[in-house]
Amino acid sequence: MSLTLYSVRMRASVDEVHLSGAERLVDGRLENMVSELIWQALTSYALPDKINISVDVVDPASVTCLSALDIKSVSSSSCKEALAISREILTENGTSTEATEQAFSLLMSGPSPEGNNMRGAVIMDAVTGGRMEPDISRGVRVSRMDYTEGARLLLEMRLKECGIYHRRVIDAVAIATKVADAKESIAELCWSDNPEYTTGYVASKKSGYVRITNIKEKESLRGGRVFFVRHEGLKDIAGYINYLEREPVIIDRIGDVKGVGG
Repeated sequence: MSLTLYSVRMRASVDEVHLSGAERLVDGRLENMVSELIWQALTSYALPDKINISVDVVDPASVTCLSALDIKSVSSSSCKEALAISREILTENGTSTEATEQAFSLLMSGPSPEGNNMRGAVIMDAVTGGRMEPDISRGVRVSRMDYTEGARLLLEMRLKECGIYHRRVIDAVAIATKVADAKESIAELCWSDNPEYTTGYVASKKSGYVRITNIKEKESLRGGRVFFVRHEGLKDIAGYINYLEREPVIIDRIGDVKGVGG
């Protein structure tokens, strides 16, 4: 790894509503990466009227290397079936029925106080379903994670072999891997706010990254992420958020990849 490492972040919005975002860590090719992220913003499901790019220098010595979560893809025939699958996985990981249903409700209706999508994720008590992030309008944005070039290429190849290749999967696995690595995290639930993309996932260190088709209704503009934690195990929420938002992680190994497309 070079002596200079950059954290590059993109945020795109339309009428002040979050549209898309991306996070990368690069040790060069900064100009190319900025161009790539701008193109990603411009080719989202709607044309943004604002694109923000931020670049920070990261100390390579502070980087933690991780192995990506195993990936499994599950096909469902309906939103009802997909939510039932998600519910089962979340229960196996220790979330209560109350917390799971509250998470479903938030993502279906819009997790911000105004009922809109948020830039960041909800932090939820896995027992009570209560929200724990300091700013419930913004949420918590996981940042500073990426793959080595070799790990990214290998993951792309394995996803294509399984018929489930999509840029969203690569980005989401990076986020889910970092979230699952935090000892406070129990599980994560996510589906996109893109009306054309109806596949979501449940992830945890125990279950891996479980990709589930038809988790939301087509044309729905609502989505987001929920990180489930145990309140009694979260003695330092500021430290947990700092890890998610600030501490750099590089994925240099890929786990198992299996499942079906859709």
